[in-house]
Amino acid sequence: MDRDLTVSEVLVDPLIAQLRKADLIGNAAFAQLMESAARIHARRSIDNLGEERVSAFYCAIEAANRAESCVR
Repeated sequence: MDRDLTVSEVLVDPLIAQLRKADLIGNAAFAQLMESAARIHARRSIDNLGEERVSAFYCAIEAANRAESCVR
């Protein structure tokens, strides 16, 4: 598979439904778990993106300072 399943696709997947049934996990509880996990993943992705941008910004400043000192 080239992509992750959406929450909606996970909830209707027959194999996952069999696993939920075997583990005695209801559809509503599983849906809530998936939604919560999706929110946490999105929040962490945004945080990581912010950290990457900050790091890239400081690297660019450092590179500019090095280039400036070489010109002098």
